[in-house]
Amino acid sequence: MFYSDPNEPGGEGEVAYLSLKLAGDQRRFYRFETDDDGLVDYYDEYGKSAKKFLMRKPMNGGVMRSGFGFRRHPVLGYSKMHTGVDWAAPVGTPIVASGNGVVEKSGWANGYGRQVVLKHTNGYETTYNHMSGIARGVSAGARVRQGQVVGYVGSTGLSTGAHLHYEVMINGRFVNPMTVKLPRGRELDGSEMAKFDGERARIDALLGRGPAAGARAAAAESGRGG
Repeated sequence: MFYSDPNEPGGEGEVAYLSLKLAGDQRRFYRFETDDDGLVDYYDEYGKSAKKFLMRKPMNGGVMRSGFGFRRHPVLGYSKMHTGVDWAAPVGTPIVASGNGVVEKSGWANGYGRQVVLKHTNGYETTYNHMSGIARGVSAGARVRQGQVVGYVGSTGLSTGAHLHYEVMINGRFVNPMTVKLPRGRELDGSEMAKFDGERARIDALLGRGPAAGARAAAAESGRGG
């Protein structure tokens, strides 16, 4: 793990590089901020994000009380499609954005109670419902990052107890959040990949890896030989 220097221009003392051993393979990840959305993420040597596109469970803790599919509605008393997954948790438990996106809706939504709807790339949307409160700054048009708190577990709207009703939609169609095949996280290309290559080379040089470090070592050896 390597930290950027907070005393350097733009340095914030953030983790700039980390190396992990996953399933026997050594993986290296570099901190990089993309210009097109201003989001910071960690990417491997090939420009692939370390994060999944969406989280299947956007909260810590919680117990699944009801899955996706037809069921008898506990308030309305008749069978209807349950378009998401219910995670029971104490009132006030933080709920996070399951992926990077833009807030499409934030406020009261009848039976859904307090609701936040996020629009992601590739036609994906996620909704967070029955919340006791919505996090500050989470309003229509705001950008959110994966893992950012968007609200808190509650029991507003047509609800019999404290829980999060979480939904995933693809092109306006509800899908099962627990079984839908999700795309990989972001893969850099074009100008963003070119900028990432430069940042990766800079960090490698600071770590004593890469061509820049090799050039410095050769220059030092030449100086000693003279």
